Amino acid sequence: MVMKKYLTVGAVIATVAAVYLFFFVDWEARAVKKHLRSLAEEMAWSPGESQLAAVTRVKSVQDKLAESCQIDIPSYRIVQTVSRKDVPTYLTMGRNYYKELSVKFEDLKVESIQLPQAHAVTTAAVRAFGADGQRNDEVLVLEFTMQKNEKQWEITAVKEVQVLEK
Repeated sequence: MVMKKYLTVGAVIATVAAVYLFFFVDWEARAVKKHLRSLAEEMAWSPGESQLAAVTRVKSVQDKLAESCQIDIPSYRIVQTVSRKDVPTYLTMGRNYYKELSVKFEDLKVESIQLPQAHAVTTAAVRAFGADGQRNDEVLVLEFTMQKNEKQWEITAVKEVQVLEK
């Protein structure tokens, strides 16, 4: 009798949890945030990194972009459309220019999801050491436009948002 009571209470709790997860958790927003956080992790390198790790990182960044991605980041003098196949070239150029780089997305917010598109805004804290040893830290506000393609989100556009200072 007591065992049935515990099983019933456990079943009710499991059902409530399942209903909550189904109706109140935005799985697409979570997937977009995970995709962008993963991109930030892949956009980092250090001088001691092995060549194999660098190649794996480049491949991962390629997989996160659409076939054609419009990048508009004036503070880095980047305003162009980048093809997925050109990513290794650009990352190699960046690796030659910065000996160490780290990117962290803070305040990541998915503004809208209208399948198959999503828009997200984040504050990117970029910490870089140039090949000349100069430290170059910046904080950028970036807006991402993403497209869902075969159950995977791909970045179609990245735009720097100009923030007015107080």
